[in-house]
Amino acid sequence: MCLSSWAGCLLAAVMICGCGAKQDPYGQQVQRATSLSLQGEQWFSQGDLRRADRDFTRALELSRAVDYPQGVAQQLNNLAAIALEQGDLEKAGRLFVQAWELNQDLQNWEQASTNQANLATVAQKSGDLGKAGEHLRLAQEAAQRSGSKTALPRIYCRWASFYLDQKQAGPAGEFLEKARAAASTPDLKGAWQHQWGRLALLQGNTEAAVSNFTLALESDRKILDRAAMASDLLYLGQTYQTRGDLSRAFYYYGRAFDVYSGLGKKTQLRLCLERLRQVNSQGNLRQSLERFEKHPQLQAPPPKPSSS
Repeated sequence: MCLSSWAGCLLAAVMICGCGAKQDPYGQQVQRATSLSLQGEQWFSQGDLRRADRDFTRALELSRAVDYPQGVAQQLNNLAAIALEQGDLEKAGRLFVQAWELNQDLQNWEQASTNQANLATVAQKSGDLGKAGEHLRLAQEAAQRSGSKTALPRIYCRWASFYLDQKQAGPAGEFLEKARAAASTPDLKGAWQHQWGRLALLQGNTEAAVSNFTLALESDRKILDRAAMASDLLYLGQTYQTRGDLSRAFYYYGRAFDVYSGLGKKTQLRLCLERLRQVNSQGNLRQSLERFEKHPQLQAPPPKPSSS
């Protein structure tokens, strides 16, 4: 989930209005909604879904109260992203559809493209690859209608990820080639480099995989996209494990564990721990796993006291 471009533009407009002689009550309410959304985004990036949900919900209520439909669409998308993170695919799909329908009415095709790409993720997690592909086709059409320089290459990278998940190197490479020239912003660079690293790893070119995952990590660190950083680190560990450099694999899996810990992602923490155990055993590294195994997020909650 990423903040929409409209948020920054409206903030700039509100700041300009604030410098003039006339008060802009509507602009002030839009600014409040935008500030809440930005705050929620920060909580989301830190893995605090409860506070993110609180701020996105407040932003949604305020946007509806002042007839700010762009804000309504954005917060529906954000709340859907929280539901997706929590594994509630039904709720996530319903909210993404609502955001898509509203963005269609607004002819906000760049955000509509994001909604459809997110719906593809829901379908993919549900195991319906045919439906996921249809959502990606709709996302591509919306990106083309938007005229945005970044919307279409972002969907090309998403297509590449879709095919790499199915271990189909051919079509993945074709979409990455389409996105190559346009991947100029830090977030797009990181996404493109990460997917190119995955492609290289699938093709057995571990040297190219290491190079691209390292570049992706540098790009993602510049914008502090911690979820992307954690994924880069995890894939670096996997690449070094594939190469047989188990000490380096242990090092990167440990770093990925720490970033996922900050995000509160228990599923990924368990995966990192499993990988740490694998390489520690395979390489006879004799590294202590205590800090990973005893991590508070991986401990079972204490039993509830009996009500006798």
